[in-house]
Amino acid sequence: MKDFPKQKIIQQFSDIATQYEDFAKIQKETADRLARALQPWQYSIPDGPILEVGAGTGLLTRQIADMYSNRKILVTDASDVMLSVNKGKLSGHENITFNNLDVESAKWEEETYSLITSNFLLHWLKNPAETLAKMLPSLKPGGLLLISFPGDDSFKQWRKNCIDLGLPFTGNTLPDLEEVVIKLSMGPVKVDYYEDQTNLQYPSVYDFYRELKSSGSGTSLTGRKLNPKQLSLLDNYWREKNNGKINVHYHTAFIAVKRDL
Repeated sequence: MKDFPKQKIIQQFSDIATQYEDFAKIQKETADRLARALQPWQYSIPDGPILEVGAGTGLLTRQIADMYSNRKILVTDASDVMLSVNKGKLSGHENITFNNLDVESAKWEEETYSLITSNFLLHWLKNPAETLAKMLPSLKPGGLLLISFPGDDSFKQWRKNCIDLGLPFTGNTLPDLEEVVIKLSMGPVKVDYYEDQTNLQYPSVYDFYRELKSSGSGTSLTGRKLNPKQLSLLDNYWREKNNGKINVHYHTAFIAVKRDL
């Protein structure tokens, strides 16, 4: 990847902001799981504001708002359009502030936040592990970083079917969970992580690709594309191997980092 297309990514999500939640199946599932994972820590994080990065239209934001109605919450995203949709769904919450934030270029003040959350943002960053490591000092002692993202073991069938057919695999490179955990473990923190497979099923490759595009996830960072003939070949081969359906497997990763007191 010669030039990282940050503005292309932001524009893509801005363009689909109003329809995003109609198609963001995997993102909604992981947001719900993050919120459930937070419940045991809900009352044990230190005093102080909460930060959500890459908040999008608010799949996780709304759950954080319900859990922390008396805390200051800073909700951020690199897309003003996504933030606007998010804000519209949370009108009346005077404890919430919405700001545009580029997490990779941001200056992180030390010991500022009691909780930092992020759902399905990491794979859109040029340097995901390094960016997370820069954020950690902004946690207060006893503070918590809680994130989810698709790991690099996602899309095994998609990748294998493309290889079998001699077609280019058009999926983006995804974060290496082990690399991220090692990078985060270098500070005065305790790191826990969990990983599993989330399986989604589609009638055809075209339905899968349509969902990727409509949820913003179809933005290619590689520039590789399939022409109509190649798409048809992949669709027929994949369904033939899978009883007429398209099964897509996500390697879903969850990391909780607690800063030492």
